[in-house]
Amino acid sequence: MSNIRNIIASLLLPLCIASCSEASLPDAKQEAARQLCITSSVEPYQGETAATRVNAAGDSFKDGDYIMIKIICPFVPSTEIGESTGGGSNDAFFLLKREGSNWVNLKAADGFDINGDYSPGGGPDIYGGGYTEVQQTPYIYTAVTWSEEKVFIASNQTLDQFSNVFHADQSIEHNYCASDILWTQTVMQTGAWNIHLSFKHKMACLDITFDDSNMKDAKGNHVTLTDKAVLTLEGMPDIDNAEICVGNYYANRSKVNSPYGYQQKTACSYENNGKVIGIAVIDETQKKAVTYPMTGNPHPAGGWAYNKTELTPIPNTGTYTAFKYGEKRFRLIVPPCTLSEKATFWLRDGDRRYSIQLDRLTFEENNLYPVKLNI
Repeated sequence: MSNIRNIIASLLLPLCIASCSEASLPDAKQEAARQLCITSSVEPYQGETAATRVNAAGDSFKDGDYIMIKIICPFVPSTEIGESTGGGSNDAFFLLKREGSNWVNLKAADGFDINGDYSPGGGPDIYGGGYTEVQQTPYIYTAVTWSEEKVFIASNQTLDQFSNVFHADQSIEHNYCASDILWTQTVMQTGAWNIHLSFKHKMACLDITFDDSNMKDAKGNHVTLTDKAVLTLEGMPDIDNAEICVGNYYANRSKVNSPYGYQQKTACSYENNGKVIGIAVIDETQKKAVTYPMTGNPHPAGGWAYNKTELTPIPNTGTYTAFKYGEKRFRLIVPPCTLSEKATFWLRDGDRRYSIQLDRLTFEENNLYPVKLNI
């Protein structure tokens, strides 16, 4: 998916607060100066040896990737330092951008509205803005990648949200990378100076190769795949341009919440923490965000105040287009789900058409599934 980076913590002391590079560790000088150090890593897909992420090769973060961080202190009724951005962003998110090996605060020059005032603004300064924590209470740091800002009007108010959007058409590299959602949750017993975020893929990926040694045209002549071949998969959850919701048990205890926002979308029971629980839908009738499951997702997700109602799962009528990953090779990001019927690949190459059923019904998060198609 296309946008991702490190994370958060620091104190009210010095104004000179610096982030750490991904490969670096805090040194004694940083600790003495109370400088925040955020490091990150990405767990590889199950079935893949190299660490992966949002670039097309799948082996590193890219410059310009985005993450958003939500800080929650769930075991105290007061709002602790770091839980609020003082109105600097909706839902009190810290918004970071990847630059080289560092995570930096989102700037006005990046062109995002941030707070719904219809003009570009900078995100809350996690490093030097006084949002640092030293309270003696557990802190929950939850980070997720995002790729699109959505500004809209609901209930006569302007809302600004940051979404990890899934794309059915992944033939474009940006759409393929953006659909690979990464999520992490770090628990610290107190506020901390040094935070490490270990991201994990919350989607599945199909790694598709071809054997065209027996491929023939309509006249029975042997042919091979051309570089114009297009591969689609029919019969998948119809979630094009939808926001993927990853359950956060601690969102039940979030103290700074926007209407139609993060708490409503992600609140869940403890056993569903960190699982994909569906897609976000703005329901004006109920005046809240509602999370609709895909077949095979946990539902209801079981939040204390939200996501308690069992809803009809999204229909499996969607068609996804794969990303051309190499010669006779495609990749396709798919959501965690369980199908009732097998999905069907369609290979279109010039005026030739070939269809093959995918011999799999269940797709689990963080899994890379090798698929070989004999045409």
